[in-house]
Amino acid sequence: MKKRSKKVITGLAFLITTLYVTMGVLMAEEKNNCSFDISLHHIAISVADLDESIAWYRDMLGFTEVVRMGQGVTEDKMSIGHIRRGNCYIEIFEVEGSKPLPEYRRDPNADFTVQGLKHFALQVSDVKSALKELQAKGVDIAFGPIDAPGICFAFIRDNSGNAFEMIEYKE
Repeated sequence: MKKRSKKVITGLAFLITTLYVTMGVLMAEEKNNCSFDISLHHIAISVADLDESIAWYRDMLGFTEVVRMGQGVTEDKMSIGHIRRGNCYIEIFEVEGSKPLPEYRRDPNADFTVQGLKHFALQVSDVKSALKELQAKGVDIAFGPIDAPGICFAFIRDNSGNAFEMIEYKE
């Protein structure tokens, strides 16, 4: 099973590299048929405990809190916190009575077999050194690093079990 997983992961690495190269070429040739600009603003994550998650992203990844809306700010008793590092923003939700992340969603490979939004990625200059630092802090590594031509990536989990990618583009 481990050999098969490694083959799947390595195949994904090559596929991702090829797609990014292809996307870059297509984007360079793309003619925009819209009159407005678009840029990614933030991603949103639902968690069990807002305070603990804000602390995790601060202590593990260096994010700072931007704004927080208190408990019960909405009808469904949702608390919201915004954090950022550089131009990367994350919106974190704690909703009273929310269900925990299903076990299969904690495995990025298994999660690909279900339709829907899968993960977000944070770009770093050196995945292996970032992972070494994160492991020393006790961060859960889902898998990786996968080192392929032009790219290196790994998946880690936050304190609520949400998996996300750390990615490095090589020169």
